[in-house]
Amino acid sequence: MTTVTGNTEVPPRGKREDYSALYESTSAHVIEETEYVKKIRATLEKIRNQVFKDEVVHKRTNDKLETKHCRNIENGSDPEMDPSCGHLDLLMERTKGKEEQLLEMNKENEILKIKLEASRQAGAAALRNVAQRLFEIYQTQSEEVRKKHEAGKHLLEVNKLEKEQQLKQHVENLNRVAEKLEEKHNQITELENLVERMEKEKKTLLERKLSLENKLLQLKSNATYAKRSANLPPYESGSRHLSSLLS
Repeated sequence: MTTVTGNTEVPPRGKREDYSALYESTSAHVIEETEYVKKIRATLEKIRNQVFKDEVVHKRTNDKLETKHCRNIENGSDPEMDPSCGHLDLLMERTKGKEEQLLEMNKENEILKIKLEASRQAGAAALRNVAQRLFEIYQTQSEEVRKKHEAGKHLLEVNKLEKEQQLKQHVENLNRVAEKLEEKHNQITELENLVERMEKEKKTLLERKLSLENKLLQLKSNATYAKRSANLPPYESGSRHLSSLLS
């Protein structure tokens, strides 16, 4: 008995049906040969029984004829003139023919035995071949599935590495963008602070300008304007300077 083991994938339904058909065909052939031999043996057995039955009848007839023949001899009768002698020869010929037929049947029976044994061996060999073919096919399919699995696994690993690299690149890009945004934010903050200081300075200068202008007005309206006109140029120069800064 052949035992086939192996971790393999089950083949597709179409292939399983083909293997089953091949296995059933081989088994059916062996069963058919066995049934045929059984029928032939049964027929031979019937013929043999019939021959044996005929032989018993012939033997009894021969015994009777021999007894009658002996009586005729004792009575002085001519055996050649006795019709029973011809009948005895005919029975002997028939018996001889039956024996030859029986021998032929025995030979045929032996031939059938040989054919049956050959069919059994051929069937067993065919089953072994089918099992071997199935095992080889299963092994091939298992190897293909394993290779596909390995290829898929490798592809997943490659994709994973690519995704990780892309993610790393995206993170680096985001970090650079964040740094640039931080720089821009700092620059904007510095500009805002500068504008605020300039506004304060402008306000201070404007206040000084107004103060100088008020002093000029006071000096011009004073009765001693003519005497103090020599002191006005510094105030006027300062006022013009402040106006230029504010403009």
